[in-house]
Amino acid sequence: MGGATPICRSDTLLEQLESAVPDFVTACQEKGVCYSQVMPSEDDMQSGQGRSWRSTLSAQTQAEAEIKLKKLNYQWQWQADNTLRVTTPVLPAIKQLADGRRVFFNQLIAAFRGWQDARNSAEKSIFFGDGSVINSADMAVAIDLADKLTFDIPWQTGDVVLLDNFLTMHGRRPFQGQRCVLAALVA
Repeated sequence: MGGATPICRSDTLLEQLESAVPDFVTACQEKGVCYSQVMPSEDDMQSGQGRSWRSTLSAQTQAEAEIKLKKLNYQWQWQADNTLRVTTPVLPAIKQLADGRRVFFNQLIAAFRGWQDARNSAEKSIFFGDGSVINSADMAVAIDLADKLTFDIPWQTGDVVLLDNFLTMHGRRPFQGQRCVLAALVA
């Protein structure tokens, strides 16, 4: 029961953000964004992503994790309880597609909304690439607009959906019971 896939057009959201909070969009464009979180050592469904650093990085040891983090150009710090604080490099928040369309291409809404648990808070999970704070009021506008633009794909057995990952933000609604979803990425 449940488990629909919410989708939202990233280009339409960006257009509406430019009208509602133009300074926020300019800052996203000029500064980029960073994401920071503390990952547990074991899978924990109470954590923001539900996955441990071991699962996320496909690593069994701290040394293996550090090799992967270095390749990703992440900053990291091991905590006393074997959790791992990671911070991404500066990433673009807005991208221009090959056809010229600009899209709000990031995980700001997901991180702000969902990366909250005993180890993480929304306000510290995201920030601009220069280290400055992303205003919670701007995020509230982004969330509100995205919610208004989002519609759900209610899955039924045998359904197939093709999404342009650069043009469409997507997620997963909570569900009960078992389900099997097969996904493939095509470049």
